[in-house]
Amino acid sequence: MYKYLQLVRWPNLIMIIVLQYLLRYALVEPILLYEDKALLITPFEFFILVFSCVLIAGGGYVINDIEDLEIDKVNKPEKKIVENQISKENAMNLYTALTFIGVLGGFFLSYIKGYSYIGIINLITAGMLYFYATSYKCIPVLGNVIISLLSSLVVFIVIVPEPFAKDHPGVMLMIAVYGFFSFITTLIREIIKDIEDLEGDQRFDCATLATVLGITKAKWTCIILTFSVLSLLIYAQIFSRQWESILPFLYICIFIELPFFVLLRKLYYAEKKSDFYKASLWLKLIMFTGIISLAIFKFSF
Repeated sequence: MYKYLQLVRWPNLIMIIVLQYLLRYALVEPILLYEDKALLITPFEFFILVFSCVLIAGGGYVINDIEDLEIDKVNKPEKKIVENQISKENAMNLYTALTFIGVLGGFFLSYIKGYSYIGIINLITAGMLYFYATSYKCIPVLGNVIISLLSSLVVFIVIVPEPFAKDHPGVMLMIAVYGFFSFITTLIREIIKDIEDLEGDQRFDCATLATVLGITKAKWTCIILTFSVLSLLIYAQIFSRQWESILPFLYICIFIELPFFVLLRKLYYAEKKSDFYKASLWLKLIMFTGIISLAIFKFSF
């Protein structure tokens, strides 16, 4: 059983669940309640929304591993699950089941709530994950941007069935902030992963930013993006005088901005594959602390 959980990247799926539930109950609901408005979809309906997102994301990881079989023999032979622990046929059956149930969940929610676009969004997302794995991944920048956009969609889909939330400028601003944070951190991490996978991608003619520009230029692209998002965070704190709300101010300084400075240092001195792997893990930690910041904002609301 554990090998199947590894295949669907269960820690990443847990992060999706935590992110979406915190967005609903730590951000959207408190703001709407303050305005004497309520969430329209029930907890069970929201569970279906989250569950369908998680299944589609899990299916995306599976199909990506299936399509990367030969490349992974070079890049990470010891971590390869498909063929080593799970047959390709069983992996494909798992992908089909996860994706089908995930898309079906979206259309079920659309049917009972009358929002047809939820099912359509899930269907398009599943299709984009499939085409990413089979072709877009080996198109420089485009593949990275697609995955980053889908990552930010995990944020925005939380308010799709909530008209009061979509009409509230405060909610939309915060959703946009977290959506952008999800997009930019995912984009940086995808480029770092491309640098890690350079050897296998080159051998099998998979064009990525790292194979086209080389390690140094790809690395500096990550450094510039990281510095840009860090600068935006600091500017937003100054512009909003965030220090007047001490708890979120200290949290962002210590658990988000300081780790970004550490990431910059790690990227600057990164040369070997192991260096970029450590940078990728550090960025994943930043993504997690970014998610947890939602709980901090709830307590200070």
